[in-house]
Amino acid sequence: MTSSPALVALVAAAAWFVVFVFVHIGGVRAGFENARWLLMSYATCFLGTLVTAIAVTAWQHGLHAVILAAMMAVLTSACLLALYVPALYTVLTSLSVQTMMLLRRRGGTLSEAELYNRFASRKIMEHRLATLLSSGYVTHDGPSYRLTPRGRAIAKFFRPVNILWNLGPGG
Repeated sequence: MTSSPALVALVAAAAWFVVFVFVHIGGVRAGFENARWLLMSYATCFLGTLVTAIAVTAWQHGLHAVILAAMMAVLTSACLLALYVPALYTVLTSLSVQTMMLLRRRGGTLSEAELYNRFASRKIMEHRLATLLSSGYVTHDGPSYRLTPRGRAIAKFFRPVNILWNLGPGG
């Protein structure tokens, strides 16, 4: 019985992606730096996806089927990552999600002053700047912060998105 190269690719991509999610969560919980760990664990599982799809397809089919399986595996894995990362960062960085989680932990009620102290404070800004510094997007320039070339590239990439969606500063 032979299996479809497309089905092999889809199953390989899905299975390796599940492995990636568990490895990523485990690494973050173990204290590994999130962005770097996300890329390293995904790259490893992506390679596993590609090798699995190619090996299983090559065992039963010719070169054209192997190429199809490899392309399907790459595209499926990339699409899964494109769905996972925004969902992950919504949970990790969304002030709305964090506010609701805090309210739930505190019995559903917090005063406006407590919420402002938690989410509109100097501590929040310091945390965000520390994250940008550790990620290499900004650097110290005396008492100020300056975008690095990497930060400028990211800002340049997102500028058309902000303009298209009329998000304005910080949007």
